[in-house]
Amino acid sequence: MLRPLAILALVVLVLAPVAASAAPVGQVVTAASIVAAADKVALPLVNDPDRALQPARGITDQSLPLGQLALSTGSPQVNPNLIAVPVAIAVDGRVRVTLLVTYRIMQYMHTAIAAHAIDPGTILSADDLTLDRVPSVGRQPVDIASLVGRKIRTMVAKGAPVYFEQTAVVELVKAGSTVVLIVRDGPVALAADVVARNSGGLGDTVAVYNTETKKALSGVVTGPNRVELYLPSANPEVSEE
Repeated sequence: MLRPLAILALVVLVLAPVAASAAPVGQVVTAASIVAAADKVALPLVNDPDRALQPARGITDQSLPLGQLALSTGSPQVNPNLIAVPVAIAVDGRVRVTLLVTYRIMQYMHTAIAAHAIDPGTILSADDLTLDRVPSVGRQPVDIASLVGRKIRTMVAKGAPVYFEQTAVVELVKAGSTVVLIVRDGPVALAADVVARNSGGLGDTVAVYNTETKKALSGVVTGPNRVELYLPSANPEVSEE
């Protein structure tokens, strides 16, 4: 009878340290809860539709002693590119750790992008391009109208921004060639053969010379070997004072 009791007592003594070691000695504050506290401070600071915050990185779970947890945020540090929010974690009223949750401010712009994959040498039309919101990366936005009629130099993937330097002028008028000049005055339009003094693409202004009247004029290239000149009364953008 005594022997089984002795064995039982020995088992209890052996298992007692194991049970004690299994008892919780701390608690974990997750990275997600820390970032969530910082988000409440950082997100309202960026209310521009063309700006956004990149999610914070580098924040890890925090192991702390047992006790009453409290998370508090301090005054944020803000500059044009970054926002940093201090988050203090206290246990039973005592601050145990303070973390700096940082965000990168992403700038966006509305610019011309490829509506589909565009091959090199393509003369751009309005159907090749569309406007979209993309990261600015320090670039200036490009409007579709300024690209239409230009030749693309390199392959452009669908959805990729198209910048002016990726294109080249398609010379519709060449210096020294005979072109048609159309002069518009209200409902009246007069056409004459003239000589181009410089080359130009669609929308470019070129100088021309009328060999019969011996007069030099300038107009806008509107097509192959075609230049148009609007007199003030015919141009809706020009007002008389």
